[in-house]
Amino acid sequence: MSTITQKEVKDFEKISLDELNQTSSYLKRIDRKFLVTANQFKELLKEFKKDFKVLEINWKRIFSYDNVYMDTDDYLFYNQHQNKLPKRTKIRTRLYVDSNLAFFEFKQKENWITQKYRYSFPVEEHGTMTKGKKRFFEGVWQAMYNGEKAPTITPAIRTKYKRITLVSKDGSERLTIDFAIKTENLRNPNQNEVDLKNLVIIESKSLNKDCNSCKIIEKHWIKEAKSCSKYSLWVIYSGLAEKYDTFAETMKKIKEIRMETIKNRFRKTDIKTVLSQKNTQDLKKNLVNI
Repeated sequence: MSTITQKEVKDFEKISLDELNQTSSYLKRIDRKFLVTANQFKELLKEFKKDFKVLEINWKRIFSYDNVYMDTDDYLFYNQHQNKLPKRTKIRTRLYVDSNLAFFEFKQKENWITQKYRYSFPVEEHGTMTKGKKRFFEGVWQAMYNGEKAPTITPAIRTKYKRITLVSKDGSERLTIDFAIKTENLRNPNQNEVDLKNLVIIESKSLNKDCNSCKIIEKHWIKEAKSCSKYSLWVIYSGLAEKYDTFAETMKKIKEIRMETIKNRFRKTDIKTVLSQKNTQDLKKNLVNI
């Protein structure tokens, strides 16, 4: 498996957090996601460099994220997406590990437009539903759902990953690149963590339907992942979903990416075996078979 490190973005122009928030803090935007391997991502980066800057904070360009998603006991938010409802909600607490900052976030998607409402809270409250978070959630919910009573929600899924953030030089688009993704079912402490090796999720966030990165990505014959809610996928991989046909195509793509990791591991093992052969005839025979 190819490893993504800071050297991949060392030649990019940098942008500070203050500059990023001034030019492209999209709390209302159009989101698009693309699923690629680490090697595909490295190829795309070569073309992104001309039009994008990379976020740098305290000389770091790769950052660690820790999200805890909330849901009802019967996974209402997951089922909103699975059932293709026009209005969909995601609730989470997010910990910016490197900055030691935490936010409670309410994400609402309707007619392809995503709106995000959030407020900061003490980091020690990450992953919990306090009275303050409950009041905030209920207030936004009633505004989004015409005064409807808010459901009871509790922690459901935890995700951890690394992220690179790119911002277009004209300020029209932000790209987040998530990798080294791991997910955990918080409602079953005996269940093993799922490690989605080799998967890279590129997400474009812009104010219009045309975006610079989409043209570059699609030029490499990479299609947009139409049903790719990260939370919903983590529910499926944790074995919590009764139905998941809406996400079948995306799951197939992720399986292909994960299988490539396994194939590469076996290929490397085979080459090591070949190189360890002492007999010349065995060496030639094994080289032909690779």
